[in-house]
Amino acid sequence: MAYSTDFKQRALDSIKEGNSHVEAAKFFGVGVRTLFTWEKKDVNKDT
Repeated sequence: MAYSTDFKQRALDSIKEGNSHVEAAKFFGVGVRTLFTWEKKDVNKDT
């Protein structure tokens, strides 16, 4: 399933605000591994 950039950013912001990956995954309905993948791509985008 494809997720919008806005959706991904909201999920990542949730983690940056102090929620755990597990909490964010449950709230947004995605896998924990998916969040780590998005984080990795987000970090690589900034370099």
